[in-house]
Amino acid sequence: DFDRYKRKVENWAEGLRNDALFNIPSYVDCFLSENIVRKYITTEQIPLTDPAKTEITNWRDRERRRKEEANISFDLRQYDDDLSYLGMDFLAKVVEGNSSNHNTTSLVRDATDYKPMRNAIGHTALLTDAAKQRLTLVYENIKGRIRRMLSEE
Repeated sequence: DFDRYKRKVENWAEGLRNDALFNIPSYVDCFLSENIVRKYITTEQIPLTDPAKTEITNWRDRERRRKEEANISFDLRQYDDDLSYLGMDFLAKVVEGNSSNHNTTSLVRDATDYKPMRNAIGHTALLTDAAKQRLTLVYENIKGRIRRMLSEE
């Protein structure tokens, strides 16, 4: 019986392997997307918006409470950087403001497209092929947008 259950679990793991092979580098792409925008904000010395400051305060407080609940006294983050508390939607609005022109390229539009897929990956969901393709394209679009903004300076 034990061998049968062992094989069953191994088969499940093997069946999930292809999705894992996509999700892991896709999570890396999400990490890179957000951190590229953070680097841009830092390099260009773009000031934080009031909503971004409020979001940072809320996340810092939430993290502090959760660390206390988990009996964690050590630092979690390598750098105590306000930008690390902002997700792509807030980062994009720091760069471009609250609205975007729907007829032009925009990090705000990319952030809107990106969020559902990023959240699904972050919660270890199995993405459809269409979602995988879209996530890859949004990542490429974010890199391209930052390159273009840098070249326009």
